Amino acid sequence: MIIKRITIKNFGKLHNRTLEFSPGMNVLYGENESGKTTTHTFVKSMLYGIHRQRGRAARKDAYTIYLPWENPSVYGGTLWFESGGKSFRLTRNFYKDDLQSQLLCEDDGELLDIEQGDLDAVLGGVSETVYENTVSIAQLKSTTGVELVREVQNYMASYQGAGDSSVDLGRTAQMLKMNRKGFQVQADRRRKENEKEKARLASNMEYIQKELEDLEEKNEQTAEQEKMLYVGGGENEPSVLDERLELLEKQLGKQKAVQLLTAAAAAVCAAVLYLFLRQPLLCILPVFAGALALLVEESLKRRISAEAEKRKRQRSRLNEKREKLRWNREKIEEEKKEKLTALSNLAEEYQEAEDHAYLPLAEELEIESLELAMKTIEMLSRDIHRQVGGRLRRRTSQILSEITGGKYTEILMDAELRMTVNTEGRTVSLEHLSRGTVEQIYFALRMAAGELLCGEERFPVILDEVFGMYDEERLAAVLSWLAKENRQVIICTCRQREMEILEKLNIPFSKASL
Repeated sequence: MIIKRITIKNFGKLHNRTLEFSPGMNVLYGENESGKTTTHTFVKSMLYGIHRQRGRAARKDAYTIYLPWENPSVYGGTLWFESGGKSFRLTRNFYKDDLQSQLLCEDDGELLDIEQGDLDAVLGGVSETVYENTVSIAQLKSTTGVELVREVQNYMASYQGAGDSSVDLGRTAQMLKMNRKGFQVQADRRRKENEKEKARLASNMEYIQKELEDLEEKNEQTAEQEKMLYVGGGENEPSVLDERLELLEKQLGKQKAVQLLTAAAAAVCAAVLYLFLRQPLLCILPVFAGALALLVEESLKRRISAEAEKRKRQRSRLNEKREKLRWNREKIEEEKKEKLTALSNLAEEYQEAEDHAYLPLAEELEIESLELAMKTIEMLSRDIHRQVGGRLRRRTSQILSEITGGKYTEILMDAELRMTVNTEGRTVSLEHLSRGTVEQIYFALRMAAGELLCGEERFPVILDEVFGMYDEERLAAVLSWLAKENRQVIICTCRQREMEILEKLNIPFSKASL
């Protein structure tokens, strides 16, 4: 990518300024507060837009800082650049109430859609974070931040084979973790549901078992009541009652016959006395005696009849009690059968739930598969980290060796890009090196990371007052290396030193002034 020209219509302190840049080395010269950092920010904003903050953070965000005081509705400009062998014109207005953006391919006149990602495609998918942490070095930000660490780690997670990032292993691993978590939640829920079901079944079984015990107790009470019916020397036995009734009925029949015979005898005696003796008064005696005998026999008959009725009522009550107890016992037995059937069914369900608890769930099988995939990806990631991390370390070491004249030839770094220098048989941490050397190390890391993360699209290197800690020797080494790399470089400076060294090294450059 090459920036050919920018027109700043209205951005911060700059108004209607046009700057031309060449494909190679460029120096943007201006006194302090002349607008060099504003120009640097303008280029980044044209490529990636300005992200407005919300609330109190909006008071100090880039949008507010660079919003023009005069005519704020015109807030932006135009950037002409080349990328992928084609020429483009990018126009933006950042004003919140009149947001506009337009990307035109000047070669074929095609108007591209920024909102649909056409600009991202033209920039080779290089994110703003990568841009800010590699090729675009702002004033007082020559060191690297955690954003570069994350970008390198993301690149390593996405890397496959020799620079193929078509498969995002990091995102895939994250998706697998999310899926595993989802299956784990489902498995836990199903296990809890199974335990809850077992507890419910056990509770129901316990309840039915208690009901069976109650029914058995009732059954025993019914049997005891049946026994109590026959207490009393056998007189309450049905057969005994029947014999008594039969005997009483026979006695009652005999008594009726005796009454008839007594009445007949009295009548015969009275008739004989009257007919043969012709004594009416004497006839009264057998009649009176017969009547008296009848009264005695009637009383006896009544007693026998009352006794018989008593025995009948007793037998009737006994039969009613026996029938009721028999009905109660049959009902209890029927309920016991129903409860035993229900208990058997619950026991089968409980055993099924118990057996199910020891079987692997479908979700658990999925979790095992996902964990196997995650382990495989982890192994691939470790291998990729060795490959990509090795490439980054070797390229950083190579650049550092070139810009330090071979004084420092090897950089060691961990997964967090914490670095040490391997020199003269020992390793030296950055804390023990001079600020100028540390600046060179971070510069080498940024350039190496830019080559790694930006891919084939070589972005312009924009350096905004980053050589303050460089002596002339270090500065000359860096400028020589940048010129050798044959890429566009824009150096923003307020001093003549950079241009003097470029002239001394016979490195051609273009100058733009603010």
